[in-house]
Amino acid sequence: NNLQGSIPSSIGQLTELIQLRAHQNQLSGGIPSAFGNIQTLEHLSLSANQFDGTIPSTLGSLANLKYLHLAGNQLSGTLPSELGGLTALEYLYLHSNIISGSIPAELGNLINLKELLLQDNILSGPIPATLGELDNLTSLLLYKNEINGPLPEAIGGLESLLTLDLSSNQLTGSIPATIGGLTNLQYIHLGGNQLTGSIPSSMGNLSALEYLYLHSNNIAGSIPSQIGGLANLNELFLQGNDLTGSIPSSLGNLNDLIQLFLNEN
Repeated sequence: NNLQGSIPSSIGQLTELIQLRAHQNQLSGGIPSAFGNIQTLEHLSLSANQFDGTIPSTLGSLANLKYLHLAGNQLSGTLPSELGGLTALEYLYLHSNIISGSIPAELGNLINLKELLLQDNILSGPIPATLGELDNLTSLLLYKNEINGPLPEAIGGLESLLTLDLSSNQLTGSIPATIGGLTNLQYIHLGGNQLTGSIPSSMGNLSALEYLYLHSNNIAGSIPSQIGGLANLNELFLQGNDLTGSIPSSLGNLNDLIQLFLNEN
């Protein structure tokens, strides 16, 4: 629709409300903290509007909430640690805002979470190791932020993960060998960071992988021959690193490969 104006705080009086879908309007103002009074709420979608201000910490009390979509607004401030109380949550979409600060370690409490989308903000600080406890997570998108520090080894515990995109950040250190534990992974993008070290041979365990993007880092050493065992690989981008040695003959086994970039930039 073309709804304008703000959401009144009296929304908190709808104490039997289960779903509110108001996305793709022109609503503005702050998100009322009174939403925290609606304990029956399972689905809240306010994306693609013009909301500003901070994310109310009171949302963390919505014990039945399964779906929270606030992306595509002008929300600022930090991520409330209280969101870690949403233990029923399955989908958390906060991307395409101007949220700053670090990712709260408390998000590791969201044991039912399937998708965590925080990309296209100005988040900083390290990736909390507690995210490695999200056993049901299938998508982790943190790209286009200012996240720094190393990739935590605990990330290898995300055995259900299908998509991992941490590109265009300021990540440092080496890619942990534990990443080879993500055996269901189909897409991994670590490009545009400051990663060093070598490509771990354990990446050869990612048998479901279709897209591998490690370009525009400071990765050194040789290309592991184990990469040639990734039979489903469609695209392999390794350009813009400090790789040395020869091209493994095993890459000739990648019959589904469409793009292979090994150039300077």
